[in-house]
Amino acid sequence: MHNVTTDLDKCEICAESKSTKKSCKSVQRESELFELIHSALGDLKNNLTRGGKRLYITFIDDCSKYTVVYLLRSKDGVFEMFLKYKSEVENQLNKKIKRLRSDRDGEYKLK
Repeated sequence: MHNVTTDLDKCEICAESKSTKKSCKSVQRESELFELIHSALGDLKNNLTRGGKRLYITFIDDCSKYTVVYLLRSKDGVFEMFLKYKSEVENQLNKKIKRLRSDRDGEYKLK
């Protein structure tokens, strides 16, 4: 008989890559899509993807919790990824994003 274990080993890189930043939480969840989008930038802890990307950015709809993640090479691509996300979701549902909330870590500052 094989020994079955319920405690699976975790990949060390996966565990290290988990974001330690607190999420942006609203007091009350929005009742309509795109009323509020939460965004956060994280890094892959010095681990590169095959395409050379080292960062990720998330966009989370407060109402539905629908989440989109994009991989980035540098912080310079953050605004471009927001525009891509905005275009994709607004065109799919024919509805505009009202507000964007980030952790104010500087990813959306203009240079």
